[in-house]
Amino acid sequence: MRDSWQEKIKLFWLHGIPLWITLFLMFLCLIPSDSVKINYFRPAVGLICVFYWSLKRSYIFSYISAFTVGFFMDALSSSPLGINILLMMLMVFVAQWLAHYFQNTSFGAGWVIFGLVGMCAFALKWLLLSIYYRMLISPDEIIFNYMSTVMFYPLIAAFSEWMQKYLPQERIDE
Repeated sequence: MRDSWQEKIKLFWLHGIPLWITLFLMFLCLIPSDSVKINYFRPAVGLICVFYWSLKRSYIFSYISAFTVGFFMDALSSSPLGINILLMMLMVFVAQWLAHYFQNTSFGAGWVIFGLVGMCAFALKWLLLSIYYRMLISPDEIIFNYMSTVMFYPLIAAFSEWMQKYLPQERIDE
């Protein structure tokens, strides 16, 4: 039986929930603070969400969603336009490739896999920033950002796991 167009629109908006959650969490983490120390603690929430949703629900979180997250990360941070877009697109590609092998792994294994993939992503970001500015940038801030992102992964992944229960299981038919 064919779904009515209202049901398809509802399903379309429900499939957009991971993108809206990702953008909301990114904006939440970018709220300025009076403390200088807290302002340096900026985990890459977008990277965590892109990895998680691409690994668990690749049919919901597509390259278009990753492009949107990367664009907002570039627009809201001080990085040149396109670097985070490229990282998010690569993260979707790698996560979808890894999904064939690690779809139903334990939470700890997913954390370790994210740590390894995230390390490669942050190393690539450091390399691209160094090329863009035509000098070797000190990796201290990128390493600290990587470590805070890996430490923050369990909280974001647990929240995303909880949200996944409320998302539709069916796909949108073309």
